[in-house]
Amino acid sequence: MTETLSGLLTPVLAIVATVILVLQYVLAKRRWRLDLYDKRYPVFLATMQYLSFIGQHASVDDEELFKFLRNSKDKEFLFGNNVQEYLEQLYKKGVRLNYLNRRLDHEAVDEKRTKLADELEETLNWFSKQFEVSKALFGEYLKIDKR
Repeated sequence: MTETLSGLLTPVLAIVATVILVLQYVLAKRRWRLDLYDKRYPVFLATMQYLSFIGQHASVDDEELFKFLRNSKDKEFLFGNNVQEYLEQLYKKGVRLNYLNRRLDHEAVDEKRTKLADELEETLNWFSKQFEVSKALFGEYLKIDKR
């Protein structure tokens, strides 16, 4: 009887050790996902604030552009190329919006001003659609599921 119990002790210890290792792996993976979420979410918030500013003011100033750049600076390390390219596009469109607003203020009423106003309207319409685009794009990186 003692020999049987001694013989079973090694496999039981091996099974218990394996279960503990698997549970540690699962916990480490979940912790890693939460740590990534904590770093990614501020970039998403910065994007939403940037879009909100543009939506409220129909323009963007240099300070807001630099703030957006500063708050989304970690994009290369936290997201895939799709988000990196999207954030760069948001910034470039913001620079263009800034330029259009400045030029429009100094342009006389003529054909050139009309073209600037049309481009400004088109750019603002593009920005108005970006809330949903941003949510969908960031959503795949900010999901917290059971995996």
